[in-house]
Amino acid sequence: MYKKQRKNLKSFLNLDTYNDDVFSRNSMNTIIRALLEPVANHNTNSILFSRIKNKEGLEGLIKRLEYCTNVEMTDVLEPGIIKRDDYVELEFLIFTSARYNFALIWDYSTDKEKNYTKSFFLANSRCINDIFEILQENMYIDYREKFYLHKPERRDNELLNEAMFNVFKKLNNSIEEGGYDIEGDLIVDLEDESEEKIREISHEIKNELSILDIYTTILEKELGKNKNLDVIKKSTSMIAFHLNRLKHYDSREIEEINIRDLLLEAIQMTEGVVNINNNKIKLSENNQDYKIFGNYDKLLSVLLNIIKNGSEATKNDEISVEFKEENNILLIDIKNHGEKINETVASRIFEKGYTTKQEGTGYGLYSSKRYLKELRGDITLLSSDENETIFRISLPTI
Repeated sequence: MYKKQRKNLKSFLNLDTYNDDVFSRNSMNTIIRALLEPVANHNTNSILFSRIKNKEGLEGLIKRLEYCTNVEMTDVLEPGIIKRDDYVELEFLIFTSARYNFALIWDYSTDKEKNYTKSFFLANSRCINDIFEILQENMYIDYREKFYLHKPERRDNELLNEAMFNVFKKLNNSIEEGGYDIEGDLIVDLEDESEEKIREISHEIKNELSILDIYTTILEKELGKNKNLDVIKKSTSMIAFHLNRLKHYDSREIEEINIRDLLLEAIQMTEGVVNINNNKIKLSENNQDYKIFGNYDKLLSVLLNIIKNGSEATKNDEISVEFKEENNILLIDIKNHGEKINETVASRIFEKGYTTKQEGTGYGLYSSKRYLKELRGDITLLSSDENETIFRISLPTI
């Protein structure tokens, strides 16, 4: 499966074990979410090195990780991190914690449409130490002390990795045959026949997962408590969760939300971020309990994105968040006193892929606007001049 003499990250994609397996972009996003969502959910004490060029479909997860106080993230796309940026289209995740580590490597450059890739994956294997060392040789900062503080795995765990890779392949086949986008939307408008096919495929994969779960239980009885078996169980649980979402794709996960509680949590989560530029953030004094319908996590992601953008555009400033109701419409104004947004940028700021940031993706504001539209709401650049810039979110109240 693996040879230690490999000298660069891309060479891992040519291993015989993985040569015939090609994954779609949707499948890769699914795998990334399954691997990292538990980390975000538990705010795991860990370190993550990443190079993801197109973050579409992963924005919410990445923001959650950014606000995890125990997760140290290093994006090698940021300037000043690596010595030679010769990775071209190569993308990867290298993660380690006390009980869980993995490496995931992929590259869309060999596909004309850049939608399919070979993939290399290892979890809880001592080989990940060698992969980290290859990356470390190309970085200015020495992360070895932090990385090995987590005492990475000392074994290969080949059976574990073979089992997990087989699950990934079955998931990839399911997504390709069902035409499913992991974010919860369908790639195409499905007819009743296609809907039934998705449910049949989901059922078959769940059968395979149940077999894997049975053998995991048998191994647990034979070997006793084992952290590697825990990884398999957690991964199968995550895949079953996503398959359940696929089966009930028309569910919007809508709930009643107290807007003040939502804004307070957003401000609490961004206090550390705004402090980087010596900014402060303040919520207006309004004790009204306005209620809206929506998905709490998605709306929280929208607010975090707007506040973070505002903080990056100003220094030594007070960012204010104000909210009020007018004609059964909730209005949330997020204001900063940074530079004026010129008319050219203002006219395109919500376009898909448009960005003024050197390492930006142009999907934050676009995806925020798209989701708010689904809730019969909107986000606009209310005004921007030499004194202040205001973004306004509008949503119907209950």
